[in-house]
Amino acid sequence: MGLCRSAGEMRALSIPRSGEAADRGCGICRDPRVPQQRRVCRHGRGDAPARGVERRPGRRACRAQPTGGGESLMERILILGAGPSGIGAALALGKRCTVLEAGDRVGGGSGSIEIDGAVFDLGGHSFHTPHPEVRQLVYGAVEMYQQKRQARCYAFGQMIDYPFQRNYRQLSDAQVVEECARGLKQAGDAAGAANFEQYLLRRFGAGIARHFMLPYNRKLWGEDLSRLAVSWTGERVAAPENQRESFRKAGGVRKPLHGDTIVAYPARGGFGEVYTALSRRIADLRLGQAVARIDPRSRTLHTRSNATYRWHRIISTLPVDRLLEMIEGIDPALRQIAAGLERLPLRMVFVVIDHPVDTPIQRIYSAEAHIPAHKIAINHNSSDYLRRLPRHGVMLEVSPGTRSGVAPEDLKTGAAETLRTLGIIRRAEEIHSIHVRDVPYGYPVPTHDFSQRVQRIQQTLEELGIYTVGRFGQWAYINSDEALYRGLQLGRRLAGQSGRLPSSPMRQRGGPLRR
Repeated sequence: MGLCRSAGEMRALSIPRSGEAADRGCGICRDPRVPQQRRVCRHGRGDAPARGVERRPGRRACRAQPTGGGESLMERILILGAGPSGIGAALALGKRCTVLEAGDRVGGGSGSIEIDGAVFDLGGHSFHTPHPEVRQLVYGAVEMYQQKRQARCYAFGQMIDYPFQRNYRQLSDAQVVEECARGLKQAGDAAGAANFEQYLLRRFGAGIARHFMLPYNRKLWGEDLSRLAVSWTGERVAAPENQRESFRKAGGVRKPLHGDTIVAYPARGGFGEVYTALSRRIADLRLGQAVARIDPRSRTLHTRSNATYRWHRIISTLPVDRLLEMIEGIDPALRQIAAGLERLPLRMVFVVIDHPVDTPIQRIYSAEAHIPAHKIAINHNSSDYLRRLPRHGVMLEVSPGTRSGVAPEDLKTGAAETLRTLGIIRRAEEIHSIHVRDVPYGYPVPTHDFSQRVQRIQQTLEELGIYTVGRFGQWAYINSDEALYRGLQLGRRLAGQSGRLPSSPMRQRGGPLRR
């Protein structure tokens, strides 16, 4: 069970048990007296923003009771993790699967938390996808708010439009502008670049690379950019000026975001509301079920709460290195292969401001050394609902790659100074509280051999009936919509289906905006 708010009280949010229809009765309390055609019971619409939002400080959400070892699940597929890819797989498989989530809420790294009245997303999120079916699924599950993306780069003491390589002429420093323009004119074909550092120099020229692209990416990934491959850049790194490029909504080919890209966000609550809404369609979702060990020979899985599950196949969204530690009898050489996969831990600094922020900006990117964060997300500009809240949240994403020795208290001080420098606040007294959270698995690092390592691991695991998917299940630098899509695809593959979802997407709170 989870917790939601109703008239100032904390109430239980039920998760359907095996065989129970996901949309039966009230979505908050499962009150059996509520007619099935009604969307909510006496708790009303005011509860909606609280669903799927972890409450801090206060009581932790209640956990679902584990199922004992006597239950036979021999023909069932177990899905490990209720993040985007796990939810996608479950929607494709329907009643043929059981989802085991270690935590007390769904959403994984795409979830939301509430701290002192401000809503934060873990890492900062907005919805944009090149997959029409994912768009249909999300818009059918939760009402979405659409707006033009407002992003900036902070460079040389001023804000310019994002991305830097298309808007550097907005800088007031004439020498920097001239160096960027000259380098871009001399830039050649980046197709044959051997590594990421070489790619940046070839595609953008020496000026743009030196003044922004190299220092920004070193701030994020660490000093040695030559260890990164180039294969991922087409979806992530925007083209320079005079090259036409737009985000595609059809065809499944992702292009980088620009300043004028239309993005969406739940009309009420945090980004995690998307996955809370989708999870209500899962027939058998069990929270508080952290995996302890997996025995492929006996086809059993044991949880830390002493529950035992039999399985026909497993879909794991867990980081593959952690998954391999749980599997009994696995070849130690496979664990060595996984040990070579590089990940980037992150530190999230959540700043609660005592008033609404006076800026329309949603994201700020900075390569400046005196700014601790590489990315700043002003989450309350994600929707009109969040803008109206009395306290606003700003998240600073910090990579320990270049700041591994910085203490949390120093990060808090640096965060306050950053917000003043960027003009988000004028005085430190405007800050209600600051919180630091470590995220051990932030980004998978796209090194040159990561693909070969993952393929070797997946090939061995699939012979055991275990399949991996998702950001760290596939060690792929992907967004939540892509993780959802890959989960759907894997679920269909195992179900022998293709092309269509098992049922129409659920509508909630009036349905989607017109597109």
